[in-house]
Formats: sequence, structure tokens, C-alpha cells
Amino acid sequence: MLRSVLSHRLTVPLVLILCCLLAMPPAAWGFFGSLTVEKEKDLGEEFCLLLQQYFPIVRDPYLNAYINAVGQKLVQQLGPQPFQYHFFILEDPSLNAFAVPGGYIFVNTGIIRMMDREDELAGVLAHEITHVHQRHMAKRMEKAKFTTLSTLLGALAAVLVGGTLAAPILMGAAAGAETAMLAYSREDEKEADTLGFKWLTMAQYDPHYMMTVFSKMNRQRWFEPGNIPVYLKTHPELESRIVDLAHLMESHRLPPRSTAPPAPAFVYFKQRLEALYGNPHRLKRELLIRLSQEPDNIPWRYCLALVYKRLGDRPAAAQAYQQALAKDPNNDLIKRDLAIFYFESNQTEEAYRLLQELLRRHPRDEVSLYYLGLILQDRRQPDEALAIFEKLHAMNPGFIEVYYNLGTLYGQKRRLGLAHYYLGRHCRLAKDLPTALFHFRKALENLSPGDRLYSEASMEVARLERLKVRTR
Repeated sequence: MLRSVLSHRLTVPLVLILCCLLAMPPAAWGFFGSLTVEKEKDLGEEFCLLLQQYFPIVRDPYLNAYINAVGQKLVQQLGPQPFQYHFFILEDPSLNAFAVPGGYIFVNTGIIRMMDREDELAGVLAHEITHVHQRHMAKRMEKAKFTTLSTLLGALAAVLVGGTLAAPILMGAAAGAETAMLAYSREDEKEADTLGFKWLTMAQYDPHYMMTVFSKMNRQRWFEPGNIPVYLKTHPELESRIVDLAHLMESHRLPPRSTAPPAPAFVYFKQRLEALYGNPHRLKRELLIRLSQEPDNIPWRYCLALVYKRLGDRPAAAQAYQQALAKDPNNDLIKRDLAIFYFESNQTEEAYRLLQELLRRHPRDEVSLYYLGLILQDRRQPDEALAIFEKLHAMNPGFIEVYYNLGTLYGQKRRLGLAHYYLGRHCRLAKDLPTALFHFRKALENLSPGDRLYSEASMEVARLERLKVRTR
């Protein structure tokens, strides 16, 4: 039963994506041929536009900020890069992670749930970052010589997301060889592991855990016979890669694998992921039983507060937050969540006080900045709010919620080109494509051709028109 559910969740969205792709006309904008960095960026945007329509992307600011921080810590080890890296979590139980040309990296909730520490998450991200950095997929696309953008995007969906029906539905048997050419080679995977190992050690992560997370995925096939994890299909030969990683670690004479407890930040990240995307009723029962046995377990009490909030029991949530803080008064993670709880309960003074206190200690904390910006916007302090949201956008362009705030604030200041551009980005990510097309067209009317966002708005309009989107 579980296998059929997972298969349905993977293949139905892919069918929808591919049907959408079939409606797209052949690319007429010179995409094929030499795949430049600019074309690679465009392709990544194009793929993400389709993916987000059918696969739910996690929108929680804390979870997004956390995975972005881990990813960017690794990216900093690469040196100057031709494009920005964007990190996303897909709400899907299957074990998968994949990278799209242009710097877009996706990790499923299913694979995160099987991890026990940040080093394992960093190991998966380092591997995917290397695929982008070494342009493995981009080089394969050039060799495959797809004739239309639609077939290329469909083949990417089939290879990266792992849907078995994607290639035959879109292209038939004649195109099967082209799709197969996109699959990572043994050399690609070895290079991604070897360089990923390098980025991990440079970022001071324990590379042993790159091997442990791959071993966990490899074992999963025995727990569910016949249902090979997607990651094993999209990143093959995992057993031999695990052996190669073991030899690599031996050659570097690394100290034994760290047995220190996982970083508290990762523990709270996992608890929040479970509380927001797991079964809240089941989780509530489990947490109450656990806490009856270990009443001083602060992460569990924090998770219980989130579950109560999700179930709409705000008094119980407030009590659980306070109980957690009473046991650990200096826990800034819980204080930040309590500040958000206060904001959502219209207790803005208490939220403002806590956020100011937190930002004095952590001036670049994305989540605290975001909620402080919301409070300033509500207080009709547009200049101060806009400065915060501009800073946030520069720190993390993948912080989706910020687009709406930028759009409304620029609108208040009558900077209509920017207002419509950012509102268009927000609507596209919110899957309201007709409204997104409306805003991007209005952005072009109000931006000068020399503006840095004019060409981006033009490309957004072209993408949406290829999808036959009509404004309302």
C-alpha cells in the first residue's frame, strides 16, 4: 500500500508536468547549441516554474533559512561562482534530492527525516552542489541535442525526479536514448562524491556522515522490497560509491567518526519539520507519552508547542513554549518561535521586544529579520521595513515570502516597476499564474529597458506565455 501511495504521488504530478510540456511550442529563442551560463540559469528557472506547480515546496521561513544556511556554508568553499545557489525543501516522503542546472537544489522531506545530524544533510547538499559546479547535467544536455525545450524539460523531470512514466509519455521510445544520455555517469558520481568530500571538510563537517546517509538509503531497499528509493535510481551505483568514499577517508587519515551529539540547531530543525509536516494527532500522542517519561526533554516540549499551535490549541501551545523556556531560559531558538507566536496572536509589543533582543545577538538571523520587517510594515514604517526586506532578499533570494512584502512596499513608494515585478514573482511562486503574468507585463510597462530587472521580467512573460497562461 505504501509503495502504491508513493508511486502515485510521484507519477501523477509528473504526468501533469509532462502534459503541460507537451502543449509548449518548440523553443524559438536559441536555447540549444552551446549551453552558456546564462542559458543554464534560464533553464533552471524554466524547470522550477514547472516543478513548483505540481510539487509542494516547503514555505516555512525557519526551515528554508536553515537549509539555505547549510547550503551557503558549503558554497562559500567553492570560490567565485557564475550564479547563485538556491536551496528548497520539497514536501514529499520519497527519498530523493536533486540539482537542476543554474544552481537550484531540492531535497525531499522524506530524505531529511532519515537523517540524524547536520553533517548528513551537508553531505547530500555537497554532492548535489558539485553536480552543478562541475556542470555535469549541462554537459550531458549539450551532447544529447534535444530539439525542443519541452522535450528537454520533460527528460530532466524523468531523470531527476525519477518518474518512470515521464519519458515514454513525453517522447516515446524513439527519444529514450536521448533521455538516457542525461543520466549521471559513474565518473560524474565519483567526482561529485570526491569534490563534495572536499567541500565538506573545508566547511568543517565530518565527511564520515556523507557515507552514513548514503548507507541508510542503500539499506532502505531491503525494508521495502521492490520499491527502490528514488535516489538510487537517479544516483546509481551507490554501493560502489560507498566503498570509494571509505577508501577516500582512509587515504586522508581522518580521525574516527564524531560521536558527539547532533548540533541543537539540527535537532530543532528536525522537530519543526516533523511538527509542521507530520501527522499532528499521532505526533501529539507520541510526544505526551515521551514527555511523561522524560519531562526535561526540551526539543520534544518545543515540538509539542508547534503541534498544539498547528491543531489550533493556542493556550496549550503558549504553555508548552513557556515550559520549554523555563527549562532553558537562554534558548534563542525557542525565544524566536515564541516571538512568532506572539506576532501571530497580535501581541506585537512582546514580539517586537523579543525580536530586538534576538537580533542584538544574531544580527543576520533571517527569520527574526523577516518578522521584525512584518511588524514595522504593520506599524506603517515603510522605509525601515523595506530596508530589512531588501537586506533579506540579498542574503537569501530563495526566501519566497519576501517577494510579496517587497512588492507591496515598493507599491506604497510608487516605484511601480519594482512593485509589479516582485508581486509577479510572489504570484508565480503562489501558483497564481494569470495574476503573475499580469504583474510581469505591468512591470515591463514601468521599467526602463536598461533596468536590471527588465530582461528578467521579459523572460518571465515569455515563460508564462509558452505555458498558454491568460490573464484574468
